[in-house]
Amino acid sequence: MSKAVCPLCYRSGPIHAFGLLYDAPVCRRCRWGFAGRRQLAFVIDLTVWYLAMVLVAVALVFLLTAWRPGHGIPETLLIAAAVLAPAMLLMKDGFRGCSPGKAVCGLRVVNPATGRPAGFRASLQRNLVLFVPLLPLVLAFGLTSGPRIGDGWARTRVIRRKHAGHPVFTGRPADDCTRCRYDLTGNTTGICSECGTPVVQPAIAA
Repeated sequence: MSKAVCPLCYRSGPIHAFGLLYDAPVCRRCRWGFAGRRQLAFVIDLTVWYLAMVLVAVALVFLLTAWRPGHGIPETLLIAAAVLAPAMLLMKDGFRGCSPGKAVCGLRVVNPATGRPAGFRASLQRNLVLFVPLLPLVLAFGLTSGPRIGDGWARTRVIRRKHAGHPVFTGRPADDCTRCRYDLTGNTTGICSECGTPVVQPAIAA
């Protein structure tokens, strides 16, 4: 039976137990572990967003209850709240690529071409799909392969911070072995000549 070595955890296993994560073959444990972290991060983000909306609602009720004619325009508060609510969810990944949930789960949204964390514009682009009814549930089941709807438009990629720079997540061949750091310049065998670890050569991200 053919065996393979996972480039992330270095465990070996039957090749049929491997799947593609950003076009690189990794073991089932790493694929599902990564997807699980992303799903948990989303649940945390929704929880934080919901609590923030509750606080905004309480503040609005208090201000509107205390409002008296001639002492301000309550419509302005309602408009501000209506803008703030979706903006908080859309912009959540703009803080150096980390929403609250991603920060807790060790994830980051980056531009794969530059490696730089996503900004607010990219966060807005990738998260617009969250407002399509039921689509977030569909997206949750497709995270094992890596990219989701919105990442292509925003030119972003979610990575594990502990693996930042790893070829699985950068989409570029490694200059050094990911296991022993041996210089792989000029290596055409697909295997590190020092430790025998397979050289990851995923497809370059668009």
